[in-house]
Amino acid sequence: MKKRILASMLAGAMALSMAACSGGKSAESSAPESQAPAGESSAPAEEGGAEATGALSGDLLIWSWDVALNFLSEVSETFMEQNPDLNIQCEEMGTDQVYNKLTTSLASGSGLPDLVTIEGEQMPKFANKFPDSFVDLTERINKDDWLPIKLAEATDSRGKIVAYPWDAAPCMMFYRRDFYENAGVNPEEIKTWDQFIEAGKKITAANEGVAMVPLATSRRDHIYRIMLMQQNKFYFDDAGNSCMDTPESIGAMEMTKKIYDAGITVNDTSWDDYVTSIKEGKVASVPDGIWMAGTIKDLSPEDSGKWGVMDMPQYSESTTGEASNGGSVLAIPASTQNVEAAIAFAEYTLTDLENVSKGLEVALYPSYVPAFELDDFNATDDYFGGQNVLGMFKDIGGRIPQVNYTENFAEAYETNKNAVAKVLLENADVTTTMQDVQKEFVTKFGK
Repeated sequence: MKKRILASMLAGAMALSMAACSGGKSAESSAPESQAPAGESSAPAEEGGAEATGALSGDLLIWSWDVALNFLSEVSETFMEQNPDLNIQCEEMGTDQVYNKLTTSLASGSGLPDLVTIEGEQMPKFANKFPDSFVDLTERINKDDWLPIKLAEATDSRGKIVAYPWDAAPCMMFYRRDFYENAGVNPEEIKTWDQFIEAGKKITAANEGVAMVPLATSRRDHIYRIMLMQQNKFYFDDAGNSCMDTPESIGAMEMTKKIYDAGITVNDTSWDDYVTSIKEGKVASVPDGIWMAGTIKDLSPEDSGKWGVMDMPQYSESTTGEASNGGSVLAIPASTQNVEAAIAFAEYTLTDLENVSKGLEVALYPSYVPAFELDDFNATDDYFGGQNVLGMFKDIGGRIPQVNYTENFAEAYETNKNAVAKVLLENADVTTTMQDVQKEFVTKFGK
């Protein structure tokens, strides 16, 4: 059967547009205890993950974007060679286009693909708004084989696993070695956000035209959410109750304001502004997910050796939490006429260790825990000064707490962005603002 692959790269750097983060060195490694699989995997690492059977046939349509799309296209070529009666078509869309079309198609029950990439934080919205519209994978997935944070994203309010966890996005701090050295600041000595602020004052004074960190005053709240997750908290608790006026939430917003008031930030008004500030050397530090490693390389190949990676500052000396920002899942709409082929392809893509290794070359950091045995996680990265970047991220991936995004995350996110703007731009009282956000959440979401 004729093989059809409709895939092309999106122009410009996007959140998933990344270059290779791993080299080719080999050494023995093992997953940290917090990530080690307990129990038998449905696709154990020593067997190389799921294998194609050669007996699959029919058609599969996949919706995806950017690096994820091109990776799926590459994997599908091999999968079709192993299953010559199977035809896979990959259709390119931007995230907004995927979500708009997915919403319309789920509502009508027609026009859906067989597999679709969805950002992890967006998956609960679709799963809970359209119950039973995605294939129930609860019996197919061994929970111990996947990072807790990603498994939570793939689970609906009834506890059903309705997507395969895919690329994770544990957060660390990317920093410019030269800017830190000019100010005599040792990144290893920065343990808390308060210390980060003091270091920022020195760095901005020593490097003309350089801010310590980009901080959105109204576009997003990701630094606030990093601090919230470091305290093992989120917008909602496990039962879906709103938690915006808790001491942890108020504290995270107060620390965000403290960073802003220190005069060490540049406004992150858009994605273009964000990446431009990085490319043009206007920021000394960038707190974000592992995908940023590839974005930085794409933006500034000439800055190889100038960048480093360090631990994210903690909210306080008493916290030891981690955070994530981004990543996606791979879901199978229940309307598919080829469910077994869709499942087989998803498992082959995400649990076959050779495929996972290929994904790491474009910074698709796996959620599949047995993959942490790969030699890729021992490789050094010349761009980041010879650091073992993947190994650093591996160590924190399993420590990221599960969070309950709920179907209300997107609306809650918009509301809290407005709260950030009030606090930073209007100097609104933090406690009162977060109490108002809590009331608004309860009114909108019922709890």
